[in-house]
Amino acid sequence: MKPMANLKRPGRTSRLWSLLGVLLLLAGWQVSASYMGPLLMATPLETFKAIPRLLSSDSFLLHAGDSLLRIAVGVSTGCAIGFALGVLAGHNTRVRGLLEPMRWLLMAIPPVVVVVLAMLWFGLGSPMVIFMTVLMMAPGMYVNTVKGMLQVDRNLIEMTHVYRYGFWRRLRHLYLPALTAPLTAALLIATCGGVRLVVMAEVLGAESGAGYALANARSTFDSAELYAWIVLILLLVAVLEFALLQPLQRRLGQWQEPSNA
Repeated sequence: MKPMANLKRPGRTSRLWSLLGVLLLLAGWQVSASYMGPLLMATPLETFKAIPRLLSSDSFLLHAGDSLLRIAVGVSTGCAIGFALGVLAGHNTRVRGLLEPMRWLLMAIPPVVVVVLAMLWFGLGSPMVIFMTVLMMAPGMYVNTVKGMLQVDRNLIEMTHVYRYGFWRRLRHLYLPALTAPLTAALLIATCGGVRLVVMAEVLGAESGAGYALANARSTFDSAELYAWIVLILLLVAVLEFALLQPLQRRLGQWQEPSNA
């Protein structure tokens, strides 16, 4: 009985250390703000006081809504394209060889270069931000999909051929269950990375959104509003990861957990 009781202690210990890590970050933030001055860095207290003022402003819903729409469209479209191409490439070596140069190019090119090119092609606004997000999200999902398909047991694949499973039936009953773990992990990374990419693109070349508001607060030296936006963006990432994607990942991966019976 004692070993079973000790199983819960590591989780409690890790949460305590995580809380300590948050406190250390806040302490470091406070010290840095005191050293750099109010024009360069707001203190935690000033930032948290600015959040209600920011939430009640007329422009908050506009900027937050534009960013959320770009994140949703860009991440979902990029992941869908990466998944579809990954399924085709994992099923056909010729398609995989054909797509490999493009995959390498998109994963090697710096995102800021893509932003500059997208600004030239689409101008400022949502099309540029969404295009850049799709282009940066697709390769990660593609790589994870191909890797997952190549790791499927070859005996199971041969069995589906023996029973004359078509491509779609094979995809539904064989590949999709095997791809659950890598795809949910890739979706978690893509969503968090998508938020960063959208904000970066908005800072460099958009007329609305959280990134545009960040750049505007920087230009007016309103450090409290600047850091308030940063905190709200971090909260959005936390909600997406801990309240949505991680529970989804655990739920979809339940079938892979060994039975206690």
